[in-house]
Amino acid sequence: MLSLSMDGPSVNWRFVELLQEEHREQCGGAQLQIIGSCGLHTMHNSFKNGFTVWQVEKVLKALHYLFHYAPARREDFVLLTKCDRFPLPFCGHRWLENLPAVERAIEIWPYIVSYVDQVKAKKLPNPRSSSYDTIAEARMDPIILAKLHFFMSISRTFQPFLTKYQTDAPMIPFLGRDLEDLIRSLLRRVIKRDVQVGVSPVNLVKLDVTDQKFWVSPKQVDIGLGATAALKGMSGSQGGSERDVLQFM
Repeated sequence: MLSLSMDGPSVNWRFVELLQEEHREQCGGAQLQIIGSCGLHTMHNSFKNGFTVWQVEKVLKALHYLFHYAPARREDFVLLTKCDRFPLPFCGHRWLENLPAVERAIEIWPYIVSYVDQVKAKKLPNPRSSSYDTIAEARMDPIILAKLHFFMSISRTFQPFLTKYQTDAPMIPFLGRDLEDLIRSLLRRVIKRDVQVGVSPVNLVKLDVTDQKFWVSPKQVDIGLGATAALKGMSGSQGGSERDVLQFM
């Protein structure tokens, strides 16, 4: 068995062509089975595009940079919050592997809010950096926690697939079924279940998800337990309105 790995959707295609030519000449015209380029990179990019509008990447990166290599700032944070856990780095080209980063962000977000409020009250030094400005803006977003929880929920949906297929083992026989299960799992969050019944995998990927007659109602959209709880728990001066909730959905 011969396998050619591709670290990226546009990598090694010329090499594939040369390999095919040589294999055809040496094996009586037989060709290698081509299953496409690196599907994991395609998944990372599609996930990234889905969350671009919320600027989740910008927030998670800013959280890390705000305290990274800033010992005085870290000390102020610990003295204020009694929390010694800090944001984790965010990898911009492997989005689905950033689950630990968003989990930590959600864990310490109440402490981040306290820190920003103390800076605004001039009880702590203003970092005067673009990272702090980004976090201060996110602090004013009434549904930021719901966004982070939804990000985490979708990441966890992909995680088993990524873990299973980042391997040198011959997994191609299982790829089709696992991809189908993953796609159906994602579609069930926003598409009516009866639409998927009896639909083959080939037709499933051709399903027009922009057709509103296939959509579930906003209240039936599965955004995950964490995001649902965050939306229900919004209160106080920064509490979100019903319009905020509907825009999120």
